[in-house]
Amino acid sequence: MLCLLLSLPAVAVSAIVGLLVSLVQAVTSLQDSAISQGVKLLCVTLTVAMTAPWVGSSVLRFSERLIAAMFAS
Repeated sequence: MLCLLLSLPAVAVSAIVGLLVSLVQAVTSLQDSAISQGVKLLCVTLTVAMTAPWVGSSVLRFSERLIAAMFAS
């Protein structure tokens, strides 16, 4: 569940940007796949950079709880 939650921002941005770029490409008749891939790569990279502190703190909290539960038994 944690993996799904932490990957959601990047996957959602990739899907939305891909849809928007495909729409623009269909309207302008530009069918180059490099445009779509480049724009998605840039947007997902920015999203990962912006959400990195939240992702890191979530994984750290999960790890701390997991280790505490292992030693509490």
